[in-house]
Amino acid sequence: MSREHGAPPRHVPDATTRYDALTGLPSRDEILALITAELDNRSADSHCSVLLVDIDGFREFNDALGPATGDALLRLIADRLTSSLRPGDTIGRLAGDEFVVIARRCHSIAARAMAAGFASVFEPAFELGDRQLTLTASVGVASSTDADISATQLVHNATAAMHAAKAVGRNNHHVFTDQLHHTNRIRFDLIERLRGIAMVERELTMVYQPIVELATGHVVGAEALIRWNHPELGLLMPDAFIPLAEDADLIVPLSMWIIAEVAHTIADWQARGIHLQIGVNVSPAHFATGTLATDVIDIVDTYRIEPGCLALELAESQTLHDLDAVHYQLRDVQRHGVLIAIDDFGSGFSSLERLATLPVDILKIDKSLTQHLDSDNLHRRRAMTTLCAALVEVTTTLGKDTVIEGIETPEQLQICTDMGVTFGQGHLLGRPMSTAALEQFIARHSTHSESA
Repeated sequence: MSREHGAPPRHVPDATTRYDALTGLPSRDEILALITAELDNRSADSHCSVLLVDIDGFREFNDALGPATGDALLRLIADRLTSSLRPGDTIGRLAGDEFVVIARRCHSIAARAMAAGFASVFEPAFELGDRQLTLTASVGVASSTDADISATQLVHNATAAMHAAKAVGRNNHHVFTDQLHHTNRIRFDLIERLRGIAMVERELTMVYQPIVELATGHVVGAEALIRWNHPELGLLMPDAFIPLAEDADLIVPLSMWIIAEVAHTIADWQARGIHLQIGVNVSPAHFATGTLATDVIDIVDTYRIEPGCLALELAESQTLHDLDAVHYQLRDVQRHGVLIAIDDFGSGFSSLERLATLPVDILKIDKSLTQHLDSDNLHRRRAMTTLCAALVEVTTTLGKDTVIEGIETPEQLQICTDMGVTFGQGHLLGRPMSTAALEQFIARHSTHSESA
């Protein structure tokens, strides 16, 4: 059946490919045909807009409740969206939890207002048996301002706008613009270059930020950080391309490249009598494959890395909630002399209980706490100092090392030293640098300890 608002449902038994079997809404092919017809018949001053509505977090609902309940929920969503449309507009199901609205005789300003209105459409909870489910949606808007635009391109533009809405948080909407098109083009080019020649042509490089023993000033280790020397865009920091690698399922091969590069550097240092503990950030996605332990162990064995020289850093804000699933992988790499560090502790919903029970060797206190140690706000300063001191005491009692990140001022350094922090990292102690620069840095700061 068709779902054009204002028209009664009509049965079309011989049009199974034109209509979605689950919701009865027009299917993707039918929606594209309807948009094409609208574009062909529009006048110069009459625009057609397309709104792509994606249900936030629907996969989690589906996984938790089961596919049958998920299907029932999609039917409820379809009915509610249909009842919210203007007379003459059409809604269809694109795929999965994505719905498309054809807003006829609707310019971009009006379409934006319609997209904003979908928030109230989803406000009442959806009732499924004895359950009440609260949902939100991200909406992308695209209008037919280009005379030569096709139906496929219009839907593509709305999809791109929807992803832009999700990027700034759920329950949002975004209108497609030429700037967004340019941004998406850059994003696509970056992903393709990362997938192809960035690693092969050695455009990617590693830098190392020193970790210092606060009492002596000796360099005892470093955190390995990736950079991309892009031939056109210049030096790119991780925030510019790591999320792209995760979205494009490239994070595992990239992680493997990083660990191998760091292992090669560690092996070279070992051969020359330089013994540092190097931390490498690892992605939760690599743990999810179930192969991280074996991947790391293979690299450690290949480069004959000495015990205690390589540490895997897991971001507390991204990973701790799922560490039960990776416990055995952590134990496996520990048995091969690899240390485990919890990075960015304090930036998310930190769990001291898990710190006590998981196989963790090092706690790295996040810079978001450090930056307030010398705050002009006396209350905040006291609170953060007390919190950091408590974390250091607990970690020391548990027999784990503590590294405090983000030390940027002499006063922060003094406070950390006074509270008994053993190791520190931050711009005051040393900025990220090349391997050669780190070697020179170590030479200038006298001898260094064997371990952190």
